[in-house]
Amino acid sequence: MIAPESTTSGKQAAKSLSAAQRRARDAKRQRWLRLGIQILFFVLAPGVFSGAFNAVKYAFTQIGAIQGIEVTAFVVQLLAVLAFTFVFGRFFCGYACAFGTLGDVLYRLFELLRSKTPIPRVVFPDALVRVLSLLKYAVLVGICVACVAGVWATYSGYSPWVAFAAILAGQVDGVSAVAFVLLGAVALGMVLRERFFCQFLCPLGAVFSLMPVLGFSEYTRNRQHCARNCGKCRETCPVSIWPDGDSILHGECISCGRCSAACPMANVNLVAREKPQARAKRLAAEAARVPEAGGAASKAVSAKPLRKTPDSWFLLNGTNIPYVLIRTLALLAVFWVVGATRYLPSYSDVLVWLEMMT
Repeated sequence: MIAPESTTSGKQAAKSLSAAQRRARDAKRQRWLRLGIQILFFVLAPGVFSGAFNAVKYAFTQIGAIQGIEVTAFVVQLLAVLAFTFVFGRFFCGYACAFGTLGDVLYRLFELLRSKTPIPRVVFPDALVRVLSLLKYAVLVGICVACVAGVWATYSGYSPWVAFAAILAGQVDGVSAVAFVLLGAVALGMVLRERFFCQFLCPLGAVFSLMPVLGFSEYTRNRQHCARNCGKCRETCPVSIWPDGDSILHGECISCGRCSAACPMANVNLVAREKPQARAKRLAAEAARVPEAGGAASKAVSAKPLRKTPDSWFLLNGTNIPYVLIRTLALLAVFWVVGATRYLPSYSDVLVWLEMMT
């Protein structure tokens, strides 16, 4: 049992931290939590990426052959991931995709090596990033066209994600050496730039980026409340975007939450609602500060940077541990029901056991 004195001293130590130190502490906790969840999904559901994209290829192959699309296991996996993404955003990409986890691990290992050596960081110019970000759409269209034309089977053996799926399955026989070379090239890109594959090459990510997402699962900011010349949200974003819901690039967001954790104004959240009493008090204080100022002057006062605090705002920043765990358990339950998990009894087996017990 923890002594009251130690609990009190722990709270006092937490209060003694500066706002920047608390943000750094919370961001570190969030990184470790996310890593743990990524490892969990890598072990229990590593094949969902390959399975879901196999469904995309199957659908376009059937369209090209003018045949019906049957509800196969892969199709069920794709529909389940798309439905989850519609509700919770690209949580799958940020927390559960095996390919994304591989990229994060490779990049972090290289960053650790780079911190111990004089190896410089490779910086991609913004213009190049914008161009390369369109490449995944070209990859998606190219594969879909090849499937419709009925020629994808000729080239599928050279696919790097086929090689990755074969490694995960422990069955590499029959996979072309070219596929492993291309996988190695992708891995090199993952080492040099965070989320290289997700941002530039992932065809399933291209599908996700075009999907609508419910508003409470989109990271957004009030630009009027941003600190001047800050930009920390974009600096920490692994896919280099601003958390602006009205931006055409907003679909690129992988819901990792790092932008929210980095914001010194607590201005990047999934949900931010100012409490009525706090808002009334703030407006009254602003009115008292410039009682006769109207028009542009009043607008300027209300538009100043505003730090959001939990006592004045209801904030759901997306990195809240309970909310992260809720999404994790929900996605794991979805994978379990559609039969996409390993080492767990299948949903159908559990139903049989329950039936036998009753």
